[in-house]
Amino acid sequence: MSGVPSLTREESSPEVGEELTKMEDRRLRVELEIERGGPCTMDTVDGNIVDVDVRFDEGDCQCDIGVQKRTEDGEQTTTKYFSKDICDHCPGIVFTDHGCIPRYLRIGDGSFVMETYVPDTETVSSIVSDVRERCKRVTVRSITSTERLEYPQTCTIDVSSLTRKQREAIHRAKQAGYYDPDTKVPLEELATEIGISKSALSQRLQRAEANVIRQLSCECDCWE
Repeated sequence: MSGVPSLTREESSPEVGEELTKMEDRRLRVELEIERGGPCTMDTVDGNIVDVDVRFDEGDCQCDIGVQKRTEDGEQTTTKYFSKDICDHCPGIVFTDHGCIPRYLRIGDGSFVMETYVPDTETVSSIVSDVRERCKRVTVRSITSTERLEYPQTCTIDVSSLTRKQREAIHRAKQAGYYDPDTKVPLEELATEIGISKSALSQRLQRAEANVIRQLSCECDCWE
């Protein structure tokens, strides 16, 4: 769906070649529903958008759009191209800023459903936070482990509903081993490290945990 321009042998350099050989595990697939903060050129397309390939190059948004229209001869798909300055409210550039490739799954009325692959949940939180600054609303539809694809269903947790302080508290607690049953990390010690009181940290963690637990469904097949 989405990609980046490829380099020919003549265009590449040793430095670029070295960069292209870097490999990183992308353990999570995240799907976001985004209500944009302004118009997009794709809004003016006449027909059903069935494929989108977006590239961001030196401040320009370059887009190939597969458009399906009904004609006398049946369904016909054509490809339209446009290039324009990147909008201030464009969510796609946020993904690339975090080293991720945005893929447009659905183009709605003033909204996108987008997916990308990320190495960890911290990247998800950063992308959601930055998209929220550009757009009206962002909802995490699903986070799926690419290493556990045997599950026919996934539990959807909307991490965007957590505040920045709650996400930081959860992240710091997880990194310190607070949720590891074999590691005893005093809450007071963790609070001192973060720079807040023990009661304040306890309250943040409880609210964040309650938010996540409320979203879990025991009817999901992955519980089996």
